[in-house]
Amino acid sequence: MSIDEALNRASTLLKEGGIEGARSEARILLGHVLGATREELLLCHANSLAKNKFEEFMSLTARRVAREPIAYLTGEREFWGLTFEVTRETLIPRPDSETLIEAALDFARENGLNRPRILDIGTGSGCLMISLLNEMPEAGGVATDISFAALEVARRNAARHGVAARAHFAAVSWGGALKSLFDLIIANPPYIAEDARASLMPDVVDYEPKEALFAGATGVDAYRALAPDLARLIAPEGRIFIELGQGCGQQVTELFTASGMRECANRSDLAGIERCAMFARAESPTAAMEKYG
Repeated sequence: MSIDEALNRASTLLKEGGIEGARSEARILLGHVLGATREELLLCHANSLAKNKFEEFMSLTARRVAREPIAYLTGEREFWGLTFEVTRETLIPRPDSETLIEAALDFARENGLNRPRILDIGTGSGCLMISLLNEMPEAGGVATDISFAALEVARRNAARHGVAARAHFAAVSWGGALKSLFDLIIANPPYIAEDARASLMPDVVDYEPKEALFAGATGVDAYRALAPDLARLIAPEGRIFIELGQGCGQQVTELFTASGMRECANRSDLAGIERCAMFARAESPTAAMEKYG
């Protein structure tokens, strides 16, 4: 069987299975199996496909028809122009979260933060902190996660992108026992309400880690748990960049304000949805310095 014939068969199976962009996804899967780019597949489309490679390709196709995310099938996802390893232990990075990177970098540049201390809470694959470290070669960071398996993935991603020497990882819940102050805190906590579970695509609800998705009855439990640690760990003139679930901005502002923070700004994603909220200490920098030294 030729490469083109295999692609046609896989595309048909994916389309019949309700997968959008079936041909494109078939190319991605076959490219992964063969270690070939899209261009290389086009150039050798008439070549024969080895039996073992065809079987591997069909196995991945069947898993995709069962709605397993293509990022888990290939073990990779692109974020902020970088390729990150992902596993079933980590949330799949999404373009919406790049809004946090844009906001954090803008703040750092506008305020001359060349060597910021960064904290990434609930790091998962590490994509947020690693993207920032890649953009700021003198910055250092700490990333936390309750999942040891996720932290191992994040460590490998840090090494992959050459920032391992500046990235430190801690297996703690939220801010845990951390005591240092940070100039930039970034977080994408779970924010889906439990009653929204039935409305999610099977690609998400059946495969991605539940603890990275769901946050109680109203979707704000994680924000509530995070608030005290954020208020405690942010430097006097630092900023917190937190991802928002759709429509929960007001609740998050109220929770964070009650914990001693003030909202500075917010930023929408490419779909026009409020996605990133920025917070700082409510007290003045001078008062904070007197209090915290």
